[in-house]
Amino acid sequence: MAEPSDAPRRGVWTRVRAAFARFRFARSSETFSLVGSAVVVGALAGLAAVAFDAMVGGTGRWVAWLQGSVGFVPGAILTVLTPAVGGLLITPLVLRVAPEARGSGIPQVMVAVSNLGGRVSRGLLLWRPLATAVSIGSGASLGTEGPVVQLGASLSNLVASVFRLNEERRRNLVATAAAGGIAATFNAPIAGVLFALEVILGQFQGRYFASVVIGSVSATAVSRTLLGDVPAFAIPDDYVLGSHLELPIFLLLGVLASFLAVAFIRAMVGAEDVLNRFQVPTWLRPATGGLVVGLLALVLPQVLGRGYDVTGSILNEQTVAPLLLAALLVGKMLATAASIGSWGSGGIFAPVLLVGAAFGALVGEAAQWALPAWDLRAGPYALVGMAAVFAGVTRAPMSSIVMIFEVSGSYELILPLLLAAVIATLGADLLHPESFYDLMLSRRGLSLLRMREIDLLQTVRVGEVMDRDVPTVFAEDTLRDLAENLVASHHHGFVVVSRSTPERMVGIVTLTDLERARREGLEPTTPLRDVCTCGVAYATPDEPASDALERMGRLGIGRMPVVASDDASRPVGFVRQTDLARAYYMAVSRERTQDELHEELRLRDLTGQEIVEVRVPRGAALAGRSLREAGLPKESIIVAVRRGGRTVFPHGDTTLEVGDTIVANVAPGFGATFRGLVTRVESAETLDG
Repeated sequence: MAEPSDAPRRGVWTRVRAAFARFRFARSSETFSLVGSAVVVGALAGLAAVAFDAMVGGTGRWVAWLQGSVGFVPGAILTVLTPAVGGLLITPLVLRVAPEARGSGIPQVMVAVSNLGGRVSRGLLLWRPLATAVSIGSGASLGTEGPVVQLGASLSNLVASVFRLNEERRRNLVATAAAGGIAATFNAPIAGVLFALEVILGQFQGRYFASVVIGSVSATAVSRTLLGDVPAFAIPDDYVLGSHLELPIFLLLGVLASFLAVAFIRAMVGAEDVLNRFQVPTWLRPATGGLVVGLLALVLPQVLGRGYDVTGSILNEQTVAPLLLAALLVGKMLATAASIGSWGSGGIFAPVLLVGAAFGALVGEAAQWALPAWDLRAGPYALVGMAAVFAGVTRAPMSSIVMIFEVSGSYELILPLLLAAVIATLGADLLHPESFYDLMLSRRGLSLLRMREIDLLQTVRVGEVMDRDVPTVFAEDTLRDLAENLVASHHHGFVVVSRSTPERMVGIVTLTDLERARREGLEPTTPLRDVCTCGVAYATPDEPASDALERMGRLGIGRMPVVASDDASRPVGFVRQTDLARAYYMAVSRERTQDELHEELRLRDLTGQEIVEVRVPRGAALAGRSLREAGLPKESIIVAVRRGGRTVFPHGDTTLEVGDTIVANVAPGFGATFRGLVTRVESAETLDG
């Protein structure tokens, strides 16, 4: 009786195992790659954060020992000069070797994820740590968090290459590295996840979430193993919300924090504008900013470096004197502006947190003075001030709230944290629509493709469509020469330069100028310097094509010279309205390609398969054959055939033609084999046989 009853069970179990094997075949490779790469990238990001901390801390301690061992006066001189010397040392790196090592690094990572398929320069693996350690260690008022994110992104590219991942997975790994870097730096794994999704990716999607969480956990585990499970800022355990009647004070703190956040952003770009206006030589720029920081440090040494110890003293209510808090707020902001504006290598996390802590403590001290019966403390307000100012500067309220919540470990302050951070974000957005990171990008003519609401032309730069062959005439030429050049070249306008300095633009002369000169009765021998238009509108290669088109439309002109970004008198190209029309079609093409990629990835996620597109080349063995005759393997399904701008929905009798693009759904890992089958070319003898 046992045998008949066991046979059906064995049959069911066999079918279950077979189904599980098929599922495992389709999913195991993808899942293993996801988990394995996230663990590796997270661990590398954690190691990078620990290494950055050791390098910057070691350099800073050595500089402090040197300043303290030479006596008071020489030490004061060293305090002033050390940041300038550090600026000189990093100048070759940020000017020539690795310009992407300037500043925070997070805007560059945002562009890499949004526009460049997650690709980050591998040269940063060496030059970013060196530049940041020298810059912050010598006294620049910057933080290591942004550089850690950028270094982790560069490391993730190495891992992506090893695993042979596509662009979507590369972007995912960059976000994973960002989460790991933030998590390891602040011992705040949840904040790391939110920052990666909120700022780096700019979107919350399920396919990103898993690897980002795994990377954050992996990085935190590494940092806790090496540094211990200690918070970034140790604060007392008794920080609580004394009464819900304090919430209006925290609301006011959020409103004021929005103004402070905007002031911080404008100070950063203002310092850059000042250095540009005074035309400080580029090779002296980092040293100039360092000298400003050194002079500030002579009066207020707390502005040097990251300032974690100063922030900690404010949070622990060891620094509560209102005048000192105000001096720290203003001094740290000015020192950070000088460091960022002079191309120092470091981020803004640490400075913003110090400024926010000083601001919050000031609000707490003012509330305590105004309401002495409430027994208020400055510490909780300093903690909430950090979250509010950081949220206003970065427009990342969730990351800010959770980061400070994880640092404090106190649920008692969650209501004021939520209220102040959200109010500061809304207020800052009304006062200044761009976050610090977005502003850094827009000032360099860059836009994020993920921001669908932006003008398409903002995604194409003038340098991509301009004519690099600049049509020029000499200022010493005559109207007769101009007429001959117009006829011979078929151009309608020329850039006017001098024979003595042909690399410098004098002005622009067009067919309209020639007609005007003839109407005014000017002699044919009149030199062009007397008829050309000086002080003309121009474009730069780095600015969006939309800005150039708007300028041309406003001025009613059809062409503009393009000048070097760092020298408005040196022409490097010419842009016409027809070029900008071409820019629009480039932008539309990019948008369409991006949409198609997203759709392919969506289909891949839904089916667990790989979407492949391959073109049938001339001489291909499959050309002229029907799909039924092609004998394609069962691991592939043809879902569409694109032919001459239209889509053919295939069936067995559909004949493949040269130039067709086949869209197929294939089994994992079968993509390369399928492409080879479609593009295989056979000799005439083989085909006849």
